[in-house]
Amino acid sequence: VDAVLSQNDGMAGGAAAALAAQGLNVPLGGQDGDLAAINRVARGTQTVSVWKNARDLGKAAGEIASMMADGTAVDAIPNATKFSGGEKGVEMNAILLDPTPITKDTLNLAIDAGHITKEQACEGAMEGVAACQ
Repeated sequence: VDAVLSQNDGMAGGAAAALAAQGLNVPLGGQDGDLAAINRVARGTQTVSVWKNARDLGKAAGEIASMMADGTAVDAIPNATKFSGGEKGVEMNAILLDPTPITKDTLNLAIDAGHITKEQACEGAMEGVAACQ
């Protein structure tokens, strides 16, 4: 096994446990930014969790809903683009927010945003995780 890319952090947790049982520690990625995954990043058993800040998502959704309630057409919403990258290629209007990769070097972003406390993130952290110093 050279690396594991998991669809979500729950599956990445299972992969981390299975790898550890075999004495392996390979690059492991997941997504969702769940608290256990962020702690695994600090501990060095998960390389990255791709996090989508729920506060940013909620703010964008609220602003869009408000504009639509005021009569703004979906294709006239600022920053809306045409997206057709889904499995069936259906074109739709979308506002795509950038996800945040949480690594040992960017762990502070989830802490600073209030997504996780430093204590939760850094429990058992390996050396070299700046946010845990």
